[in-house]
Amino acid sequence: MNPDNPNSSELREQAVHWFTRMHAGDATPEEIAACKAWRQENPEHERLYRGVEFFWDASDQLPRDRLRAILAKPDQQPSKRRALTRRQFALGLAGAGALGVAAAVAVPTLLREEAQYRSTLATLQGERREITLPDGSTLTLNVNTQIDVVFYERRRIIELVAGEVFSVVEPDSQRPFIVLAGNTEVKVTGTRFDVWREHDEVNVSVESGSVAVTSGAWWSRDKTLLQGGQSVAIGRDGVAADVEAVQVENVATWREGKIVFDNAPLGRVVAEMGRYLPQPVRLDAPGLRDYRVAGVFNVDDPDAMIAALPAIAPVQVYRLTDGRIRIVAR
Repeated sequence: MNPDNPNSSELREQAVHWFTRMHAGDATPEEIAACKAWRQENPEHERLYRGVEFFWDASDQLPRDRLRAILAKPDQQPSKRRALTRRQFALGLAGAGALGVAAAVAVPTLLREEAQYRSTLATLQGERREITLPDGSTLTLNVNTQIDVVFYERRRIIELVAGEVFSVVEPDSQRPFIVLAGNTEVKVTGTRFDVWREHDEVNVSVESGSVAVTSGAWWSRDKTLLQGGQSVAIGRDGVAADVEAVQVENVATWREGKIVFDNAPLGRVVAEMGRYLPQPVRLDAPGLRDYRVAGVFNVDDPDAMIAALPAIAPVQVYRLTDGRIRIVAR
């Protein structure tokens, strides 16, 4: 890309704009779709977007109040109630002292990085699928799952758009394996682990090896290290809960046609069951979302899963005339 081309500056500003929206914590589904379309429209767009991403990886040196000032929404500005333009935002980044120095060195290198492999994979209702990647790593996709895979020379990126994926990663210390799920990043070099995503909620469980989980808005990131037999849940606010112990044999048992809940919150149990049902299911009992339950269920008989809920939780199940399922407190 020619840096003297006036269009280059505009494209850089667009990349900053989209990266900001995707990491501000309040992007709408329409914005997420528009960002994805922009990145896929032209390879230059993707390189610029990854350049901004690398730029902000160096942002630990930038004071948090400065980041907040740059990224604040209009109604969060104490004295100015108009939004920053893309150009103003880009200038704010360029003036960020040490961060700007780091970016001047890192970004040109990153922008030359070409994708070596790219693929979009998905499963439908009732479908599970195993894929072997070019590096020998394997991915097992649960039902109703979509992932985008991009391999670079120095990174292997899996973006979990929705659903659940179990990864068996071929070790490569020079090229980390990264799973992105919303504002959550799971980084490994070689291990076996599961990532589950339902809208903005994420759960990471490790069967063996270790993973580093980073979550939350980019100016206030939670970092959690998980070993085999551990899991962590990331809430809609991007905050990581306490690390919990899990039985390694219970990690991603859906690969064998069953799901095991061991002291799991009811909200997640219902969401998980709903992924196997052809009709929508809703938990209309906010006070019971965190109620802990346990049980083993056959994923190939989802109706039986729902019917068994009153036996493990204080709820009643109603099937509505349009096929929807409503779960309420008993």
